[in-house]
Amino acid sequence: MIRWRITNIILVVLFAGMALFLWLRPYDGTGTANTMNVKLISLAVLIVFFAFIGLIELIVYLFVKK
Repeated sequence: MIRWRITNIILVVLFAGMALFLWLRPYDGTGTANTMNVKLISLAVLIVFFAFIGLIELIVYLFVKK
């Protein structure tokens, strides 16, 4: 279970780092300025991605726990 916690801590740090990067960068990958709408959409995509990873982790955890 210690590996599980370490993995989750790494994922939280990765999520926070990516969220800060997406929020603080002045321009996106195409070179256009980041407006508030673009920042919120980018964060929403990041949240959906990490929610999918969390769902997979939850399913694996339920199988391992039994």
